[in-house]
This record gives sequence, structure tokens and C-alpha cells, in this order.
Amino acid sequence: MRDNDVASILNTYSGLSYQPPSGQYTVAASFCLLSASTSPKVISIATGTKCLPTSRYPLKGEALLDNHAEILARRGAIRWFLLEVLRSSSDCSGAYESPWIERRLNERFKLKEGGDASMRILAMGQDREMAALKNSSIFAPLGENETSRGRDNYARLGVLRTKPGRADSPSTMCMACSDKIASWSVLGFQGALATRFIEPLYLSSIVIGEVPLDVRDIVREDCDRALWKRIGSSEDWPPGYSIHVPAIVFTDQPFIHSRTVIETVQPSRGSCNEALSWVADTFPHEFLINGIKRGVSPKHRFREKSRPSTSRIAMLHLYNRILEAQKLPPLNPSSTYHESKMSMMSYQAAKEKLIGKDGAFSGWVRSGAKWQNFALSQSKDDLGGIATPEITTD
Repeated sequence: MRDNDVASILNTYSGLSYQPPSGQYTVAASFCLLSASTSPKVISIATGTKCLPTSRYPLKGEALLDNHAEILARRGAIRWFLLEVLRSSSDCSGAYESPWIERRLNERFKLKEGGDASMRILAMGQDREMAALKNSSIFAPLGENETSRGRDNYARLGVLRTKPGRADSPSTMCMACSDKIASWSVLGFQGALATRFIEPLYLSSIVIGEVPLDVRDIVREDCDRALWKRIGSSEDWPPGYSIHVPAIVFTDQPFIHSRTVIETVQPSRGSCNEALSWVADTFPHEFLINGIKRGVSPKHRFREKSRPSTSRIAMLHLYNRILEAQKLPPLNPSSTYHESKMSMMSYQAAKEKLIGKDGAFSGWVRSGAKWQNFALSQSKDDLGGIATPEITTD
């Protein structure tokens, strides 16, 4: 990815006119499509550094559990691809031809030849005091298939970790962003539901900002280890799945709301509680807090116009719209989100090989069906999730 491609992302972000509270910083991530035959396409942008504590997980899929920029941007990218499939499936005249995806004989879509997906992450420094505290602590050795809590003891390289990083925050079942991105190196970033319509989508490159020149070789080596090498060299994956190695690239272009930039003007007042989610070719972008749209009261969060467009229940509705557009049997109203995901047998087989008992990521924390047993016919009167707002720090 060239610097002018990165500039395109930053210009799109600036056009959203988002301004965190004074003195607060955030992290941004974006997914961008690149092709030799057409201009780059920014398909999603997100900011965010928070996640919901497990005690506040929603039972009806209306709130986002992980509001870190990388994860929100990935969910936005999935939504864009699903909408592109819907556009391609709904146009019976054939007048619409996507410049990015094409339908194969097996009826699934794939990226057109020469198309690549890239992700840009803007790095964030952590609290120096917290880093010192975590590094000075003594931890018992990890047992087999166990994960490490947040940033506990940086000397433990290659282990799976749960969010959040801060020791003084409520615990969650969200895996660290590096663990999730590593899983995309095998499973693709499209997730389970989208595999019904799209072949696995892999990142060709990951662009990271605000990394000093003198440590880039070290950071690149760390990224290679974290994002694909620790998975191992197994080639016995289900058809269509294999380990893909993203190129690690750096950019000197600054992000206007990063901690580094904010602290050149005034002392930082910490990371922003809000998150932003923007998906190309849709309107408008969304501001999120506690995993739901900013300003939406708890009793109204089930309304279609009130829930985040990348929430689980919203994605399930979009999935069903595509089924109908392709003249396929729609979901039974009582079919759950969890059942729909588990029905993607090839994807689940690849995931089980990765995180199952003998997998490289066997310590992966599974949130389970408890928070995925909602259906299209869910009761709109059931609040079933976040009773009162609560913020988890980064």
C-alpha cells in the first residue's frame, strides 16, 4: 500500500468531521481494497479502544462486544462485502457489475483477479505506569490451553490473551486483537456467516502507523511471529483454507487523533470512550458507546434504526436478505444466529483445527451459544442485555 493510498483513508476519515473530546485520543483502523486495474477503495473505517465486560454481554445480539478499532473495521468490511453481494444478487438485469467481486461456478463470490485487501492500523502507546506495573508483577506459569489476562508479563511471547489490557478493568471474553488478526491468516476475515456467499478473504498487507524508524525491523519480526508464524506450518486445512502471510508495512503519515499527535498539543486525558464505525456506500456513519449507538436509550436499542449496522442481529438480517435475493430458502424465523454460523461446515472445520484441543490456538476462549441464541423473531420488548451503561477501559 502506497502513502497516497493511506492519505485516501485519512482524507475519508477527516471528511466524517469526528472530534473526540478535548485531550482524548483514539486508535483508527481501516480496510482498503487495492487493484492494478482500478482506484483503491476504502471500504471501512473505525476508531475505538474499549470492549464490554462479560457481565454486560447482550443476549439478543444488539450490542457490539469488542469496540476496538481493528475489530469494528473488520465488521464494517464484512458488511460492505455482504452489501456488495446483495447488490450483485438483486440486479436481475445484470446492469450492475461489481468492480471488486465476481461470482464463481460454485455460486459463491470471490475477489476479482488482482484484487487485494489491506488493513491499516494506527498504533497507540500504552500507559507507562501500567506497563511498569504489569512487567514488575510475578505470574505463575501458564498451564496447557490457558490464556494470559491482558498485558500480564510481556515476556510471555506467543500466548493467547484476553482483553482488556489494563489490570484494573473488568474482565471480558474478547481475545486480543493480535490473536483475532492471526486467526484471519487462516480463516479469512469474512467470518462464518459470509462464507455462505463469499470465499475466504485474506489480508495481503497490514499497514501500521507511528512506529519509529529505528525499531521497525523489530516490530516487523514481532508482527510476523504474532500474526502467522505461531500458527505453525500445518497444511492439512479444509479445502479453501490455508495460512496466508500478510506483508507488514509502515507509514509515516500521522493520524490526527492519535495519542502521539494529541500530546504534541496538550497532555493526554486518556483514551476516548466513544467509537466510530463507517462503512463505504452506506449512510450515515455511526457513533458508538457501550456497544450501542450513542444517544439510544436501552429500551429503544432493538429498533432497526437504533441498533449498530454491524451488530450480530443486524448482520443476521442482512444475511437473510441475501438469501431472499438469491432465491434461496430464507431463514426460519426461529433459527438462531448460532445455528446459522455453525451450519457453515467447512469454516467451522477450519476453525476447530485452529482453536480445537490439538490446535495452535487451543487456549482460545469461546464465548459460547449463550450470547448467540437469538433469532430474527426475537421479542423487541425483551431488554435481555445491557441494563445499565458501563465502560471498560482499554
